[in-house]
Amino acid sequence: LGQVHRAVLKNGQEAAVKIQRQGLDNLFKSDLVNLRLLAVILDKLDPKTDGAQRDWVRIYEESARLLYKEIDYTNEAKNAERFKENFADVPWIKVPDIYWETTSKRVLTMEYVPSVKINNIEEIERRGIDRKLLAKRSADSYLKQLCRYGFFHCDPHPGNVGCDEKEGGRLVYYDFGMMDEFSTGVRKGLVNLIYSVYENDEVGLCNALEEMGILQPDSDRLSVERISRFFLEDFQKTLKASPEEEKWINQLSPEEKKKIRAERRAKLGADLLSVGNDVPFKFPPTFTFVFRAFTSLEGIGKTLDKGYDLTRLAVPYLKELLELREGSVVRAVVKQYAEKLGWRKEDINALVTQPRQVAYISNVIRKLEKGDLKLRTRTLESERAFERSAMVQQNQGKLIVASALLNSAMALSMLSTAPAVASQAAFGLAILFALQFPLGVLKVRSFDKKSKVYGF
Repeated sequence: LGQVHRAVLKNGQEAAVKIQRQGLDNLFKSDLVNLRLLAVILDKLDPKTDGAQRDWVRIYEESARLLYKEIDYTNEAKNAERFKENFADVPWIKVPDIYWETTSKRVLTMEYVPSVKINNIEEIERRGIDRKLLAKRSADSYLKQLCRYGFFHCDPHPGNVGCDEKEGGRLVYYDFGMMDEFSTGVRKGLVNLIYSVYENDEVGLCNALEEMGILQPDSDRLSVERISRFFLEDFQKTLKASPEEEKWINQLSPEEKKKIRAERRAKLGADLLSVGNDVPFKFPPTFTFVFRAFTSLEGIGKTLDKGYDLTRLAVPYLKELLELREGSVVRAVVKQYAEKLGWRKEDINALVTQPRQVAYISNVIRKLEKGDLKLRTRTLESERAFERSAMVQQNQGKLIVASALLNSAMALSMLSTAPAVASQAAFGLAILFALQFPLGVLKVRSFDKKSKVYGF
């Protein structure tokens, strides 16, 4: 999008000047029209079999919004100053100063801050910079961006993140054109989500997902919570394992992965199928850039330290997350002790309202005994059987229609008074319906295969 040149200001100070390429606005307009068409097609074709509802058009719109912001260098300068202010008390993060006197929408002038690319291991080693410390600091800085400030760098690849020897290994951030921001609710939900993962709290995790707008409020929470409980327990086992025993999914062999998938389907078959059919998750466009940034961050971390593991590096950060969630350390400690002693507001409320709740339960039981209340249950086996039956009946109906049209076409062709176009139209429709029959058979077979995989 632009070129960066080393320059000297009139006062003799060295600077870096970023100059935008010409004609970007027109180029964006023509390319984005094609991308929007692709997004519309993806919305139609995405099968959503993983239970996630992706709005490709909204993802496109979010990308386009950030792209136009990226070619406004005054906006990038403001982003740089805001990022610098957020990390003003962190000596191991450096953001170049902005020189506003020589900055415009297409020209950005900033402090010249030389550094080593964060993936240049040879030079980092030569300068004696602690690689493990750099990896840890890169993870720490990004968690702060997401959870504390909700204002984050969308593109932290090695070209935009450097390092130098200062402060034992200082991170130098560049290029603040592509930045995004969480709303207060999403940021609060993200803090609760991370904390729930480490606390092994599946209900809290689902509440956090709902708070972030990822889990839809009217979804089948029981299935989602059971799946969450399974993965959280698996995560805790790996987290507590010794370095010799620990193995994450990406470290397993193909045979081990296959075995784990089979075990998972055996335990969670019905719940996984329910989630896949109901599509309870909604994919917010903003998280496209979060996942992209985490991918870059993981690559940087693994390059610096082969034992890099963001999930373990985040454990010391939990204390700060607790402070963020409760507002202060003192309040967090008081709440923890209140939870252990049963002095929380909800505990006291439960004690006071217990007689009323017992009376209510007793009333419900009496109504059940009298038949005034009916329980509604969901049986996936029956749902699948009815769904398969409907598919088979639909195929049979298409075959019957194709046969009827074929007979009509033959009868019309034998009548001398009937127009030729009528018999041709009937033949055409008969072929159309006949072709849909084998497609329907394949659909039923695919349905049966999926049912078998999930234990139905």
